[in-house]
Amino acid sequence: MQNWEYNELFDAIQETYEELLDEDRGYRYAIAKLADEFNNLGEIEDFIVDTAIGEIAIGHDKVFVGRIEGITKRLNMFNPQEAEDELTLEEIQDLSKRINKVIEGLRNAEVDYNSSAE
Repeated sequence: MQNWEYNELFDAIQETYEELLDEDRGYRYAIAKLADEFNNLGEIEDFIVDTAIGEIAIGHDKVFVGRIEGITKRLNMFNPQEAEDELTLEEIQDLSKRINKVIEGLRNAEVDYNSSAE
C-alpha cells in the first residue's frame, strides 16, 4: 500500500463518514460519497475501502441493493495471498475476518431498492 497504512485507511474512512454526516444529508449520501472519494486507491486499498464502507452500511436499518451487490461481489474476490506483499500477516487475518463479517452482514441486511442517495 503506497499511500496508506492499514489502520490509517480505516480511520480516514470513518472520520470522513462522520464529517459527511455533519452535512445533514443522511447516511445514504455519506456512504455514496465515501465510495466516490475513496475509489481506485489500489487493489488492496479497494478491498479495505469496501470493507470499511460495508461495516458502516450494515450498521443501518437498510442497505441499498446496489451497494450490497457491489461490495459483496468485490469482497468475494479477495485473495489473502495477493495481499502478502502489502499487508502484515496480522493485517491480512484481520481484513479476512472483517470481510467475512461484512459479507454475512450484507447477506442479512434489509434491502433498500430506492436509488436516491438523499
